[in-house]
Amino acid sequence: MYQLFFTPSWFNGYDLLFEGISLLVALLIAGYSWKLYKVSHENRYGYFSFAFILIGLSLALKMFTFSVLYSSPLREGVVQALGPAVGPGLQFADLFYRAAFFLQMVVMLGAWLLIYFISQKSRERLSKYYEVSQMALFVYLILLISVVSNFKYFVFYLTSIVLLGMTVLNYYKNYLNTDRNSNAWRVMVAFMFILLSNMAFVFVFKWSGMYALGEILLLIGFLLLLHAYRRVTRG
Repeated sequence: MYQLFFTPSWFNGYDLLFEGISLLVALLIAGYSWKLYKVSHENRYGYFSFAFILIGLSLALKMFTFSVLYSSPLREGVVQALGPAVGPGLQFADLFYRAAFFLQMVVMLGAWLLIYFISQKSRERLSKYYEVSQMALFVYLILLISVVSNFKYFVFYLTSIVLLGMTVLNYYKNYLNTDRNSNAWRVMVAFMFILLSNMAFVFVFKWSGMYALGEILLLIGFLLLLHAYRRVTRG
């Protein structure tokens, strides 16, 4: 049975709870962002909403994959449903796990990249050839990185760290440019927690407990971001 990395056995099941809450929070953030878009008609809010829908999709894929790994009855049900597709003796089963992890990573990296673009100074990205070509290159790199990450999981998290690190820097600049607005500070701190969560995931190979720490930090980051967006919509 293929796994990206080994999670601590004592945390099995609890991580699904954390992922479920994070999924709900991600969808709430997407909803608040869409509400801001409908009111202000600023594209960045619409893009932000779409990015968190992608994050929610990635979390849902991860929850399903890990549920199959953890639960023998569910795993047997999936095997029966797939039938001949997994081959005799489940010889192709690992390919399905790899495909699920690949989709999960592609969607998540796409979301982080989109959020990085949103955090930059506004500009018309689709109006110039070189902008479109750069975005095509980024999409290619995301696909390539997701393939490699199926064999070296930490490549996915290292890439996420780079994207999130640049996003945090951009939001820090935004915080300074908005006269140290408290809500801009909350957004920056939220992404800092998400960045720290991905840093924790990188070191799971050293100590599996880092996986639990990463899940906790990720949820804190999402909750802080939800709080920031709720304040904006109320304002």
